[in-house]
Amino acid sequence: MTTLDVTTETPVRCAPWTREQGADPVGSVGTYRSFLMVEWPLPWPKDIGEVPALAALRAELAAAGCRLQGLVPKGDSSTRTLIHYGAQLDSDGAFSGYRRSSLTVEPAEVIGAARHLLAATDPAPPTSGHEVLVCTHGRRDRCCGSLGTDLALQLLADPDALGADTATWRTSHTGGHRFAPTALVFPEGTGWAFADIALLARVVAREGPVTDVLDRYRGCAGLASPRVQALERAVLAEVGWGLFDMARWGSDDPDGATRLHVKRPDGPVTWEATVNAGRVLPVPECGAPVTEARKTSTELVVGALRRVS
Repeated sequence: MTTLDVTTETPVRCAPWTREQGADPVGSVGTYRSFLMVEWPLPWPKDIGEVPALAALRAELAAAGCRLQGLVPKGDSSTRTLIHYGAQLDSDGAFSGYRRSSLTVEPAEVIGAARHLLAATDPAPPTSGHEVLVCTHGRRDRCCGSLGTDLALQLLADPDALGADTATWRTSHTGGHRFAPTALVFPEGTGWAFADIALLARVVAREGPVTDVLDRYRGCAGLASPRVQALERAVLAEVGWGLFDMARWGSDDPDGATRLHVKRPDGPVTWEATVNAGRVLPVPECGAPVTEARKTSTELVVGALRRVS
């Protein structure tokens, strides 16, 4: 691993610089009860929520704990597809993936369709297949605009690259642009850093040891906090890909421990660990020296993993 001097005055690109530092992306994916994805023509502003026609949804999205994602339109530009992924939670608050519902409407009907999807109370039926969203939001970040767009176009040019049951979309900012290319995978709601075709193919097919890809796992958006997401990754290393099929929830408890409760087929299990702050790294702006970074990110370090029940 090559380590750059964080005091350098040389302009950098955020994603290559971050990768050269060996930065750990876990806990960076955010937590959302749902996602609303809307086909919307380019160009986009820096924040997709600043599109004037979509700004009317701002309060409703916030109340629903819903993240808005723009999608670069496919096919017939005279209609717009909206996709809603809502978290499936049981009576204990255990998360077992996101359920998909969608509508295709005329452009003038987008706001009404979005409100309908957000207000729906009946759980959507399970669906087969996956959807992969690759951030290509160049106005938000140059690395997403270049590295992400290159990856998305490769995937779109080969519809079978991730399997016949997987749809690929170019999407707006997913957070964590320093980890570009970034991708979200549904229905699991998982986020991935420094993505490429080989990584995404393994994630979708759940091929090979999960431990081979965990250094690029940002976390699951259906879990409660960055620390719970970090703990889940440690449990994932123990349990394997099947953890994504198990209902689970976590907590950062007053005693300083973070806990993940998992409803396994053979009965409930709880893991716990202390999750501490690790390195604090600058988050450079693309094209600027690291010394001019206005933000930092703190890595999370999971202590000894203990199965307590």
